[in-house]
Amino acid sequence: MAAKKKLGSARGAARKSAKSSVGLSQLAQLRTTITQLRKRVEEEARARKLNSRLIAEAQRAREQVMRQVAALRDQGKKLADQLRGALADTERRKQARDEALAIVADLREELSRKMEELRGQTAELADLARRSAERARRMIESGNEEPASSAETGEKAGDTKPDDAA
Repeated sequence: MAAKKKLGSARGAARKSAKSSVGLSQLAQLRTTITQLRKRVEEEARARKLNSRLIAEAQRAREQVMRQVAALRDQGKKLADQLRGALADTERRKQARDEALAIVADLREELSRKMEELRGQTAELADLARRSAERARRMIESGNEEPASSAETGEKAGDTKPDDAA
């Protein structure tokens, strides 16, 4: 029986070595699985950390863009107000210019009318001066030829009356 035991113990040792080799291979497989899982968890943690950094950066960039948009909106409002003011100023200036042109046209018309009156008065004065000179010439000529006729008519040298009353 001892021989049987030896055979049985040889079988048991073979079983034990087979079990231990199976256990060792499972243990090695578990270790590689653990290593792979650990690597995967570390990669996921890095990815989550990167994602959280990217999200934070995106939020900061969004906030900055929103501030810039608000600043540009305010600047646009100011520019629109300035443009409205400039357009209103342009309209006021145009209206003032039109009024000034109308006044200038009226003044030119009045100047033309007064110039025409002045021409008429100048012509009238020239005519009066010509008649006065003619009368003076006649008086001088008649005074040299007939001194008595001026005494008879009662005209004096300084007393001249125009033929036509102006």
